[in-house]
Amino acid sequence: MKLPLHLLLLTPTHSLLPSVKPHTNHLSKSTALHYKPTNEDTWSVLANTERWISETLDKSNESANKAKAMHYADDKTPDPLVGEKKDNPYARKEVTYVCEMGDEVVGVIGGIFRRVREARELGERFGKEHDDSALNCVQLLHLHPTQLFLTTGETTSMRQTNVVVVPSCSELSEFKTFDAIVRAINSARRSARDFNFKKDESDNKNWVVSINCAHLHPQYGELSPDEQLQAMKAEEETGEVDLNLQEYKKRRDEARRSPYPSVIVEVQSTPPPEFTPSRMKYIREEGEEEITMEDIHRLNALLDLKLGAPKDGGFYDALGEAFGDKQISVETPMSKAQNWVLDNDSSFNQETSTFTSCDTRHADKAYEYVFNSIAMSLADSPKQGQKSYIVLPEFLPNSSFSFVRFAGLVSKIIESVPTVKDKLSISTFHPEHIDAAGTSPVPIFVVTWN
Repeated sequence: MKLPLHLLLLTPTHSLLPSVKPHTNHLSKSTALHYKPTNEDTWSVLANTERWISETLDKSNESANKAKAMHYADDKTPDPLVGEKKDNPYARKEVTYVCEMGDEVVGVIGGIFRRVREARELGERFGKEHDDSALNCVQLLHLHPTQLFLTTGETTSMRQTNVVVVPSCSELSEFKTFDAIVRAINSARRSARDFNFKKDESDNKNWVVSINCAHLHPQYGELSPDEQLQAMKAEEETGEVDLNLQEYKKRRDEARRSPYPSVIVEVQSTPPPEFTPSRMKYIREEGEEEITMEDIHRLNALLDLKLGAPKDGGFYDALGEAFGDKQISVETPMSKAQNWVLDNDSSFNQETSTFTSCDTRHADKAYEYVFNSIAMSLADSPKQGQKSYIVLPEFLPNSSFSFVRFAGLVSKIIESVPTVKDKLSISTFHPEHIDAAGTSPVPIFVVTWN
C-alpha cells in the first residue's frame, strides 16, 4: 500500500517502519563522523534518521537490562518482571520526523523557530480543547479540571517530540557552527521570558506549555586541536585521570552522533497545580447601606446618559453627536510606519528600501518572521546601504527596552553564522524609544545591509 508523502512525514515512528534489531550494519552513515550535505530525497533522510534512533534506543535498552540483571544477581532477588514482555523505556510513543531541506543557514534558523512556534501552538491547543470539553462537567460537579481528569482516569498532559533533520545546509557541516547556532537560539528563547509582552485576555493562562530544544550532529562532542591540548594540560595539572568519567563522556557523545544535523523539539503541556482558596464572606461595615435593584437601575440609566445612548435618529446620528466636528480616518500600522520613516529617517531610499509587516505578539513567531525576511533578502543579493523595515505593531509595543533586547538577541544569533555576520546590522525604532529621533508610532525592526 502506498501513502501520500505528507502522511509519511507526519506519521508516528512505530506505524511505518519495521522494527530494527540491534547491532545491524545496514546503515554505514550512522557511524560516519565527517558529514557532507546530501542530495538524498526527503523520505530517505527521514528513514535513515529514524533507523539510527531506533538502533541507539535499542542499545540503551540493552545496556539498562544488563545493569538490572547484574543488580538482581548480586542480591539474589528474583526479577519481578522476568518472563514478561518489556517495552523500551527510552522510546517515545509520540515522535514525528520532519525535514528542513533549505541550503541557506538563515532560512534554516527561521525554520527551527517555526517548529518551536508550532509546538507551542500544539500545546496551547491541547489545553484549550481539554478545558472546553470539561467545562460542562466541571460546572455540574463543582470540580477543578485537574480533579475531573484524575477522577475519570484520563490523561491530563501531552508530550510530543519532533525531530527536525537538516541534511542539505553546507554551513552546518561543522559541529562548532551548528552548536553555536543552537545555543544562541536557546539563549534567545530563554531571554524572551523576561520580555514585557502585551496582555491579552484570550490567552490560555491555565495550562503550562514548556518546550525544550536539543541537537544532534555527526561530529557531536569532537574537540579541536586546541581544545585537546587544553584538556591534556588540565589532566597533567590535576595529576589523575578518571577513566570511568572519560568512558561516560565518550558514550554520551557517540549517542548524539546522528547521520545528519538535527534539532529535537519537545513540547509538554500540563495542567496547573490545583489551588482551592478559602471562600471569604463579605461583611458589611457598620452603617453601610445595602445595595438594592433600584440602585442598579439608577446606575445603568446614569451610564446610558453619560455614554450618550442612541436616540431616534439612529446610530450614525448618535455617533456624530459623540465626535462632534472630528473626522474619523482609517490608517494602518504599515502606513503609519511608512509615513514616519519618510519624514524622519534621512537614510531612507525609496528605490531600494522595503517594508514588511507582521501582527504577532509572540516571541517565537517574531523570531521566525525576522529570520525568514532576512533569508528572502539574502536570496535577492541586497545592495550596500539597502534597508529592510519590518513593522511589528503588536509585538512589545509598551516596552522599548524589551524590543531593543529582542534586536540584540537576533544580532547574537546572526553573529554565530560566520558567512552572514558581517553582511548586515540591526537597529530599532519604537514609540517609547529613549531617543526622541527614534520615537516611531509603531515598533519597527530595521535591517541595514553592509
